[in-house]
Amino acid sequence: MFFQAKQIKALVLGGVLAIAACANPEIEAAKQLDIDGADVSAEAAREYKRLAHFEDKQMWDKASAVAFSEKAIAAANGVVGTGPNADRASVDAEIAAAYRYLNNMRAMGADRIAPKATGQAIARLDCWAEQMREGDQPLDIGFCRNGFAEYASETAEALKAAGKPLAASAPMLKSFKVTFPLGSTMPAVGADQVLDAAAQYAKASKNMRIVLGGHADKSGSAKRNQYLSQARAERIAAMLKARGVPAARISTIGFGETYPRVVTPDGQKSDENRRVEIVIGPERLL
Repeated sequence: MFFQAKQIKALVLGGVLAIAACANPEIEAAKQLDIDGADVSAEAAREYKRLAHFEDKQMWDKASAVAFSEKAIAAANGVVGTGPNADRASVDAEIAAAYRYLNNMRAMGADRIAPKATGQAIARLDCWAEQMREGDQPLDIGFCRNGFAEYASETAEALKAAGKPLAASAPMLKSFKVTFPLGSTMPAVGADQVLDAAAQYAKASKNMRIVLGGHADKSGSAKRNQYLSQARAERIAAMLKARGVPAARISTIGFGETYPRVVTPDGQKSDENRRVEIVIGPERLL
């Protein structure tokens, strides 16, 4: 029996080592990329390659490493897309709005006018969407999100200098968040100050739109959480209207428990996930 147990242990260990030694072909292909050039695709490819290496070697996150490796390979071959992926987290209201903002600048010639900043912005925005999908690395989310904001701003300034002032003069998207007690459609204590600030920002310009994304945690049924998320968004809409924000500028959507800010097991309560995200930006972007 002892000998048999040792054989089983050796087989299991050998299998684990074999799996570990089996490198993913996409990751290996991305490692071998020799990226030349200074166009937007090359710049995005370099950043995707760096992100893939970080996820593979530092975070031990093979899924993200593969995702960034595939993007690096595509970008190195001149294929760079900007839009929410099939991944559901990438349609988070704030991220979807950021994709629209970047697409607008690209349509105005950002790829040609500011290829380095635009390529970085593309990769950092995809990174932000990927980290938000995972939801458990706040520092990584912040790194990608802030990086996108920085490079998007640099792109806008370059467009302005090239005589394309529309994108540069459009304010960057701004987001606010209010949370909710368990099972409630009334926001938690402290929401009034957030809503006052959101209303003030929204009314600062006549062309601003507001998108309200309602969310729930996983402590109830999916059907109940869908109802709560929509009801929360509509409650915040009513509270913003009471503060003088025109109803025609406000859109609401309930995401249910689908897009958590913090990933939790089914049935677990989460103050962070019971929320409404208020995204405000220029009308043409939202």
